[in-house]
Amino acid sequence: MKREVNAALVRELLDYDPLTGVLTWKYRADAPKQWNVRYAGKPAGCVDCVYGYMLIGIDGKCHRAHRLAWLHFYGRLPEGVVDHKNGVRTDNRISNLRDVSKTVNGQNQRVATRKNRSTGLLGASLHKRSGKYRADIKVDGRTKFLGNYDSAYEAHQAYLEAKRALHEGCEI
Repeated sequence: MKREVNAALVRELLDYDPLTGVLTWKYRADAPKQWNVRYAGKPAGCVDCVYGYMLIGIDGKCHRAHRLAWLHFYGRLPEGVVDHKNGVRTDNRISNLRDVSKTVNGQNQRVATRKNRSTGLLGASLHKRSGKYRADIKVDGRTKFLGNYDSAYEAHQAYLEAKRALHEGCEI
């Protein structure tokens, strides 16, 4: 029987330490003895090899641990998405989680996109024709040109300065 995942169920099955962000399985009287020996008191879940989030299986369905941590701590699901402030997808401390819109979550990007993988730095890409490094930032769905620079580092710094001013979700 599939149960709806809600705060009561999560709190029945898991303990959550908001200081470490670790969810652990609780001892369950209704479970077979071997289940309790194997799982009770041990950290729940594993790291998803595709996206890097902690996943926890409940009733045959995988749930992202940060959403379960939020549900356990606050007793409700977030209105938006749960964002990891520091960008570490396995860091589920409550102080590192925040309820934000998809837009703000996307602004908390810390890894260079395909466009600027040539430099490996956020916001900086090589303009092949000029040989200069270009800085761009996306605001409200539009790309804003920040200038051309002699080094990728200078372009990256210009991007970070603009990001801090223009992206409300910026934690860098």
